[in-house]
Amino acid sequence: MTRNLISIDAEDDVTEAARLMDRKRIHSILIGHGNEFSGIITDLDIVSRVVSKGLDPGGVKVREVMTSPLVSIGEDATIEEAAKKMRENGVRRLIVESDDHKVGMIAESDIVRVTPELHFLIRERSKLEAGMTPTRPQEVVLSGYCEMCGNYSSQLRNVDSRWLCEDCRGR
Repeated sequence: MTRNLISIDAEDDVTEAARLMDRKRIHSILIGHGNEFSGIITDLDIVSRVVSKGLDPGGVKVREVMTSPLVSIGEDATIEEAAKKMRENGVRRLIVESDDHKVGMIAESDIVRVTPELHFLIRERSKLEAGMTPTRPQEVVLSGYCEMCGNYSSQLRNVDSRWLCEDCRGR
């Protein structure tokens, strides 16, 4: 998990959040301060809820596009429990708590880095849940590592039995 929690005020605009993410080289920021957080904003939130809608990031407050409430997990939980909680709640990040104090954040990418085999199993389960079989392929979008370039993507698609990111699908 990441122990250094970065936060921004709910009244700050999305441009400031994007600049902070860029400066810190991170993909998400908690909304709030101290140990009190009301939500989270991610780079994907900025793209899907602001940029893709043609909104001015300088005119949108982070509270307007943040995800809330936060989903948390105890610091003594296993990686498998964290992955399950992420899947059940449809989130990619969990706030890690110890005695009602926020002590860190664990992201899907942290889990993948630590246990690639768990990610493989999650991906295979996703295929099964989508009803995808070799004889019945469907258009399924998964998150994971591209089998061509090795980069992480939330937009993997199956092309000739390989899971490829958007960039590699265009090659």
